[in-house]
Amino acid sequence: MWADNRAVVRQPAGGGGLGDGRLAATPPAGAHLYVHVPFCDGKCLYCGFYSGMADTAQRQVYASLPGQEWQVTAAVAGVASWGAPRTLYFGGGTPAMLGVPGLQALVDGLRAQVSLAAVAEWTVELNPASVTPALLQALRAWGVNRVSIGAQSLDDEVLRFLGRRHTAQAVIEAVAMARAAGFANMGLDLIAAVPGVSLAAWRATLAAAVALELPHLSVYALSMEAQTPLAQGVAAGHVAMPDEEAQLAALALTEELLGAAGLVRYEISNYARPGCECQHNLACWRGEDYLGLGPSASSRAGLQRWTNQADLTAYQHDLQGGRPPPREAEELDPAADAVERFVFGVRLHEGVDPVAFACRYPAARPRLNEWLATLARLAQQGVMARTAAGGWQLTAHGREVADAVVAELL
Repeated sequence: MWADNRAVVRQPAGGGGLGDGRLAATPPAGAHLYVHVPFCDGKCLYCGFYSGMADTAQRQVYASLPGQEWQVTAAVAGVASWGAPRTLYFGGGTPAMLGVPGLQALVDGLRAQVSLAAVAEWTVELNPASVTPALLQALRAWGVNRVSIGAQSLDDEVLRFLGRRHTAQAVIEAVAMARAAGFANMGLDLIAAVPGVSLAAWRATLAAAVALELPHLSVYALSMEAQTPLAQGVAAGHVAMPDEEAQLAALALTEELLGAAGLVRYEISNYARPGCECQHNLACWRGEDYLGLGPSASSRAGLQRWTNQADLTAYQHDLQGGRPPPREAEELDPAADAVERFVFGVRLHEGVDPVAFACRYPAARPRLNEWLATLARLAQQGVMARTAAGGWQLTAHGREVADAVVAELL
């Protein structure tokens, strides 16, 4: 399910409480489902997500585990009453590392527990190096209707620096194969502000991405995650991260060029043609509940937050023993829950309406006057503005300092 936007779907739930897997609340019917596939063919320079190498046998065993997690969670907390998910997202790692038979087993395992017939948006993340016509045909047959391609760059030199195992040409070919397979709803991930990449070189990558004429682009400023090769390189003095001015210049250029191409910056790091926004991530930013399956996956259900431990061995062991996987969890009080859901919406172009929000979440009412005063003050500072619908949204300058805005509202 945040430094990388996908992390909205995988946000840490915090520590303490309910560590035995007890879940005290359930989300509304038709919540959202995320499945983490923790396998890759290598580790990128910057990657802080839980993934690793695995042999064929390990991948085959894993394919059935998310379905088992749904089943045992239902036994503990009545998840069977949640209803069919409205969105489904397979991320990683690299889901295609399971192969078509493994992905088929994963899908079958989920369908044995919950109907997928009502899923309106089903996304699968793809590494360009793993895209094949056979894989794409299988995805279409199962009902997948959206793919997100992890390009990260369209410059071979930058790709090598980042530790990617594909070329810019492989990205172009992956897009062409997906189109030929019938996928119209596609997204592409890019990383901005990479060390040593000039603004001119970044402009060239953006131009190449625009030329692919995709309906969705995600652009993340490179962040330094702990324990990654990038962090080690910086600590050793071998890599110098771009300063804040360079990062802001790259992101400003991104908004300029993608906006000119008709892509709306509907969230801090996401651009889409109208109607092509990622509905799964939008639901999370709008404060809706979601269930995450797989090691390291996070969930939000009512007042509950929990995150599975990033430990594949323990995950497999407990599920095969008929138990929920080891988790860290907490229960928020209603006021803290309301604040968390409110500030998520600040990232969105559609903005937030404190009055309407307080009607939906009564626990937010004591904060309403405070929020309205803070938003008015931030508007005087040029970082917030009123929307046509009467809510509040970040200005162009506000998007540059979004974390500070959120801190003010917190």
